[in-house]
Amino acid sequence: MNSLIKKVQSGDELAFKQLTLSIENDLYRVARTRLSNDDDIKDAIQNTMIIIYEKAKKIRNTEYFKSWMIHVLINECNKIYNSNKKNSELYNKVITDVDFNTFDNSIQEVQDKLSFDSLIEKLNYDEKIVITLYYNSQFSCRQISKILKTNINTVKSRLTRAKNKLKKYYKEVSFSGSK
Repeated sequence: MNSLIKKVQSGDELAFKQLTLSIENDLYRVARTRLSNDDDIKDAIQNTMIIIYEKAKKIRNTEYFKSWMIHVLINECNKIYNSNKKNSELYNKVITDVDFNTFDNSIQEVQDKLSFDSLIEKLNYDEKIVITLYYNSQFSCRQISKILKTNINTVKSRLTRAKNKLKKYYKEVSFSGSK
């Protein structure tokens, strides 16, 4: 990966494309923790790629290239999230009278509950991002603390809390599914 990064830093567009394809899934998973709309996720990733391509020459230590990309992506996701938040507040005011939970989708509901993505959606943003970076992107707690610019102990406690919540949710789903 370091050789690809060095080629990207020298302006090699093919190397940039290869690098992008090699971490595409990691970027998607991270963006998914903050954004739920696929179009927004794609926009965040695209904006990140533009920033990375334009500023790749500035990074000195290629070991931190992926961490830097994740950090840029999180910032882009936050921008999109905050702009969408204003629009969704108005939408939520309109929809509050409609109860969508009354529809009977029991089979699909069980399948959704069992999927990791639906379980992870029950976590708050801080827990989602930490667990995604730790398990999906396989960053260490120290790397995550640098990416998120937070204390390593905070990362560890969020990770523990997220794991415990996921275990609890999974047990609830497993128990209710076995009835």
